[in-house]
Amino acid sequence: MAMRLQLVAGVEVLEEWADSATQAERNVLYEALFAIGDGSVFLIYDVFGDPEDISNFIILVKADLMVKIRVQRAESAFEILYVGTLDDDASAAIPEIAAEVEVDIDEA
Repeated sequence: MAMRLQLVAGVEVLEEWADSATQAERNVLYEALFAIGDGSVFLIYDVFGDPEDISNFIILVKADLMVKIRVQRAESAFEILYVGTLDDDASAAIPEIAAEVEVDIDEA
């Protein structure tokens, strides 16, 4: 059974990213956030656990867009930690994911 989650923090991170995003990018990301909320994210998107913190997950929304969240299971909640591309500074912290995504893109 899927866990339903409520967004409780990180709206400012989302708003900051949205200021420079296109409408199409915002639509794709909002769709992913709804999937996180209703628990279907693991069925629809590539989701990677953060090896440094088991409550953090990285969702590959599309080839050049990701969102990093922290799940608070006890509260049935999540917060947005990062929204952006793998080319940004976030990829330095997760090189294994960046490498895996590059392989997937090359195979497509």
